Amino acid sequence: MKKQLNVEILSNEEIAENTYLLKIPCPEDVLKFFRPGQFAHIGIPGAGELLLRRPLSINSVDYEKKEAHIAYHAAGKGTTILRDAKAGSTLDVLMPLGNGFAVKPAMRKIWLVGGGIGCAPLKSVFGKYADREYKAFLGFQCKSAVYQESDFKKYADVNISTDDGSYGTHGFITDVLREALETAQPDVILACGPLPFFRALVKVTRDVPVQVSMEQHMGCGTGGCAVCVCSVGGENRRVCVEGPVFDSREVDVLW
Repeated sequence: MKKQLNVEILSNEEIAENTYLLKIPCPEDVLKFFRPGQFAHIGIPGAGELLLRRPLSINSVDYEKKEAHIAYHAAGKGTTILRDAKAGSTLDVLMPLGNGFAVKPAMRKIWLVGGGIGCAPLKSVFGKYADREYKAFLGFQCKSAVYQESDFKKYADVNISTDDGSYGTHGFITDVLREALETAQPDVILACGPLPFFRALVKVTRDVPVQVSMEQHMGCGTGGCAVCVCSVGGENRRVCVEGPVFDSREVDVLW
């Protein structure tokens, strides 16, 4: 179930270098149907020339406070403008969109693997499935880019790597994951990140089931424009509607 919301920003604060956490009110009926891995489609405030919304990860939801927390990296023009939006400003939001992670009751050992801003939607899994055993593998470019480490540590055994070695393990998080898989195996891996990250991931995960949340350019975000189409199992699938989460074995571009 998706709804178009006009809400006042509660806060919009930097949590790491060029990474921000936006907090907005969220109606109870939206919270009820939220599934980890879904996203929000946000209109950029005060920028009428930017016709398209921006798809941003839902980092977590607070069921008690009735809030949605959205993490994003200020990279392009739209998110740079959003970065400067103040508490009390009105925001046009369409959420929750897409199909999230499919966590079945038998999936007791869950490993979360993320790269950069791709770590953001993985945190939402804890609020929905707090009774599971978690390991998290989070990769960043450098120490100043690391965010929410303490939040992940509340629920998971956390492994962090940085490309430049300024924090955690020096190197790529997929290398850390490969070593961990030599001695243990989860029931499922939930992952989010850019395409090169996923290609490295599927090379090390062997027979472990992996669900990947695809990062894709989008237009409408509701399935009408087909801008975000990718090939899944030999057929075109709209990432905004049929995804963003797919079984890694079915995403053709990864193989």
